[in-house]
Formats: sequence, structure tokens, C-alpha cells
Amino acid sequence: MLPIENKAFELPKKGVIAIYRAHGSYNTLPKDRLICFQGFFPTHETLASAGYVTTTTPPETTALAIVHITRSKDETRDLVAKAYDSLPLDGNLLIDGAKNLGIESLLKQAKKRTPVKGQISKSHGKVFWLSKKSEFNPFADWINATTPTKNKDGWYTSAGVFSADGIDPGSAELARAFAGKLKGKTADLGAGWGWLSAKALTTCPDIKKINLLEAEYAALDCAKLNIVDARAAFYWADATRPSTKSDYDAVISNPPFHLDRKADPTLGCAFIHSAAKLLKPTGQMFLVANRQLAYESTLDDCFAHWKVTSQTNRYKIIHARKPKS
Repeated sequence: MLPIENKAFELPKKGVIAIYRAHGSYNTLPKDRLICFQGFFPTHETLASAGYVTTTTPPETTALAIVHITRSKDETRDLVAKAYDSLPLDGNLLIDGAKNLGIESLLKQAKKRTPVKGQISKSHGKVFWLSKKSEFNPFADWINATTPTKNKDGWYTSAGVFSADGIDPGSAELARAFAGKLKGKTADLGAGWGWLSAKALTTCPDIKKINLLEAEYAALDCAKLNIVDARAAFYWADATRPSTKSDYDAVISNPPFHLDRKADPTLGCAFIHSAAKLLKPTGQMFLVANRQLAYESTLDDCFAHWKVTSQTNRYKIIHARKPKS
């Protein structure tokens, strides 16, 4: 962290140093005092494997707090407010992020609420810091954005999860495609806050069990609120690295197509490979994808039979059978 490397201020001599939405390495910080909050499973596991103490819940008490901003403005604001609350008086809060994620806008908003002690620009981003000068939290109205609440469609979601404001149109297309066609043991890869699984359970009475695999901890928490059917089980996991194989009758998925702002079709391809590994030889997959994403060669590699069953100007529905793996 540049302010620490440049000695813009001294590290507190004791106490927890919390990093919110931690990623990467923190070689300039004392590892034995770090707590890394990260709810995205692959990043959480990478940090844990590197020896960092990791958590899926932001710590309540810290000596120094560092917030990496996210793509969600509301989630970032919530983290900033909670990090401020966690500090002692005169404790420092560092906020770091890329320009294309909104760090400049966040800095302007922070300056309207409390003095900012310093800032350093980087090639594609900025870090700024401030101190806690009173128990009054100038960001108090930003808290609770990540608390699950019902969206306009009546489903529990929280800031930062995919399609938090309402039902994703691609998922709606997919649900229509698999209605009445799923049975036995089913997997929902990248299940999000659970809408697809909920629809599968209500439209496919022959499902005996459905396992929701989701990498984002907050989204899975919402799914648990949205689905109370005893046939559902919830797994915080990386759907691209399944731990079992050849056990499922069906897989449904609306896979992500980017981790940042650039489309990456390899993510969807990884989900297709996972589905093929999970399915029985007679199994089937229903998947929705953005129309322009090229999954054809991966489908040829993974399944004996597949076809696009419907498409709109935005989405295509793929039905695949008989995995090759």
C-alpha cells in the first residue's frame, strides 16, 4: 500500500489490521495482524493458501482499516461505513481503487463528509486516507446496503450480488426452457441468490435434490433466505472446480461472462467443462449465454449432442446431452 510504503503515516503498534475485499499480497504489512475479509470463494482460498487469516464477515474492531472498492457502489459505501465504525479514535481508514470502479467519485463524496488527510494517484487508480475524529460516523447512512432485503420482485438480495435489483432476463429465459424437464439430482452452477433453483423446484416436481454452487458468500446467504425447500442444499464453492463427478442427472447455469468490466468467454467455457464432469453419461445441461459469446467448440469437446433451442437479440438457450468426460 503506497501510503504505508511512503510512510505517509505510521502503522499502529498493535491491534488488528483489517482489509476489506482483500486480494493480492500484503508484503509491507505484518501478516500476523492481518484479517482479510473476502466473500468471493476463489480469492478467499488464494489468500488462505498464502497464510493470511481470512473471514467472510467484516471484523467489528480494528486498529487500521483498508477498503478495496468493488464494482458495486452501494457495497463499497457499506464497507467504508463499517470500516469507519470499527476504528478507534484517531485510527486511519485507507480506501483504494481503480478509476473505472469509481474511486474519484468516492473521494469527492468522502470529502463532503469528513476531512481527507491525503491521497496518492496510481497509473489506473488512487488511494486516499482519513482519520476517525469522533464516534459520530459521517458515513452512517451508507450502512446496511449488504444486509439482505427484498428487491422489487420480492426476492432477498444484497448490494454487490449479480442482478440484485431484480430477476435477470437471461435467467427468466432459461427457466422457461427447462420447466418440466428436470428430474433426479440437479446442480445449479453459479446459483447466485437462488432464483433459478427456486423456479426449478416449483416447475420440475421430479427433482429429488438440487445443489446450489455459488462462489459469492453474500449471494448464497440470500439464496438460503429465498429457498426453504428441503430438497435444496447450498455450497460456497468455485463452480469451475467441482469436487465430484458423474453424479448428476441435470445441470442448470447462467454463468458469469466477466470478472471485471471486460467480457471473458473462458468463464462460461469453464462452467461447461464443469457441467460435463458432474453429469451422469445420460445427463443434460440447460445453459443461458449472451448471444455473442462463442461456446460452440467447448460444447463440441464436452457433449455428444447439443443445440441452441431458442435465442433473442440478447440471449441464447443451450441444451446439451450426453457428456463426453
